[in-house]
Amino acid sequence: MKFDLLGTLLTGAEPPPAGGERHQVLFQPSFHRESLLTVDLLPDATTVHLRVFTDSLWQALAGNAELRDARTPAEHAELVALVLPPHTDHRAVLDSERAERLRLDLARDLPGLSVPDHRRGCDGIGLRVAVTTADAPPQRFEAWSPDADLPAHAYFATLHRLATEVLDDPARTALEQLHGYLDLGPPLRDRGGSPRRLQIFSRLSSSEEQALADFFSSAGDDEPVVVDMRNFEGMGTMLYPLFRWFSERPGPTLWIAANFARRQLREAGIPDAQLHHELADALLHLATLAASPTSRKTPTARRPRPAAWTVATRRGR
Repeated sequence: MKFDLLGTLLTGAEPPPAGGERHQVLFQPSFHRESLLTVDLLPDATTVHLRVFTDSLWQALAGNAELRDARTPAEHAELVALVLPPHTDHRAVLDSERAERLRLDLARDLPGLSVPDHRRGCDGIGLRVAVTTADAPPQRFEAWSPDADLPAHAYFATLHRLATEVLDDPARTALEQLHGYLDLGPPLRDRGGSPRRLQIFSRLSSSEEQALADFFSSAGDDEPVVVDMRNFEGMGTMLYPLFRWFSERPGPTLWIAANFARRQLREAGIPDAQLHHELADALLHLATLAASPTSRKTPTARRPRPAAWTVATRRGR
């Protein structure tokens, strides 16, 4: 019999009060940490809670003999609490307008989980869902790596987008690692601000070349830019020319990168002087440049794009 990991986690949990609705998704990615997202749509408040496990949830629960021998739901729930692996918790409360919009979005997207999908694979992400109301047993669903054109995709996209918008930065880091598994589009985010902050996370594929080109071209040639790649996990070498082109723009350009991203940026031709480990260091560097008289340049004309990029842009528009 297949072990019900989500059911084990939820044993003994009280249902939401009358008029409330609880949505819970257990994310089981092949190469990243498991996490449990809980959204309580309640009459008086709506809360979002992401629990990120730092060790294997499967190993902690599926192989535990005492859990298999538990005689009552209360005993089972007590044992689960004792053997849970280390985890971090991240919470947010929604305002009434956002909560009502979410209620409508989930009501629209939920039927897609019932559409049969028999695809499975060794890699990707397993998704276990429980939807609970006060007066009925939980509705249970399962999905695997839903592509954007599948009916189930909208439900997970709605919840992932919400959690990314309202939870703290450590939670966003975990959610960004799920981005590629859930087919949520190019892993690019313009955080705005001054200096301009661009973020590249997860993995980039060659099919996202045009999106990356447009992303880089959104920044003015002369404005200071910090590119945050601390949660970046890799790309193909055919994207290197775009990174090199962007690094050579007239305006100050700095990159925040962990070790693997730093290695790929160096391979792409990014000079070490532009590379930093932390945002604070990059911002200090920009402040130093701004205070230097030699940094005050006359605005330049926009540079020509690489030939391959120009061709791709013409074809795509």
